Amino acid sequence: PYEAYDRWLKEQDPARLTQKMQDAERVFRKTGITFAVYGEQEASERLIPFDIVPRILSGHEWRRLTQGIEQRVQALNAFLDDIYHRQEILRAGRVPRDLVARNEAFLPEMIGVKPPAGVYTHIIGVDIVRISENEFYVLEDNARTPSGVSYMLENRETMMQLFPELFQKIKVRPVENYPQLLRQSLAAVRPQSAKGAPTIAVLTPGSYNSAYFE
Repeated sequence: PYEAYDRWLKEQDPARLTQKMQDAERVFRKTGITFAVYGEQEASERLIPFDIVPRILSGHEWRRLTQGIEQRVQALNAFLDDIYHRQEILRAGRVPRDLVARNEAFLPEMIGVKPPAGVYTHIIGVDIVRISENEFYVLEDNARTPSGVSYMLENRETMMQLFPELFQKIKVRPVENYPQLLRQSLAAVRPQSAKGAPTIAVLTPGSYNSAYFE
């Protein structure tokens, strides 16, 4: 899938690409598209990284990853349901009981509680790396408060503004419908007592949170 992009890149003037990179940074700085880095003394906020050479996945690769990720998300929700109800995985010794009980994310108050539609985690950030041409590994699952999708959306929008001809030459799967998909996902797990269109709120810890922009 890199061939079409490679042909386009070789046609570009290096000076133009450098200028476009600087333009992107100015847009990010003006818009406030930043993230905080905890534990660093210098510059509490950084601009999101912008690279004109993207990671490209073919349609076949994306479909394969999608199937695996969906299966993984279902497994994680099933795990949480078991932890807060039957705890069969603990009784079987597959997961040490202390590993769960002493985890700061474990909430004893949730034992026996069934969330709407049985969904415990509505958004999961799955960190994936490619280790070979056809192999992908999951590094970790961010199931509590995953962030980063807004940076992806801004990155794509900026890329389309700076290099519109690139998207005319190459078929790229759209991402701008993510907010609508998020709303549909949250609306689908509204309590049964909710009548009509639900009121949905996305909460933030505040302006000092590392992903406040999102």
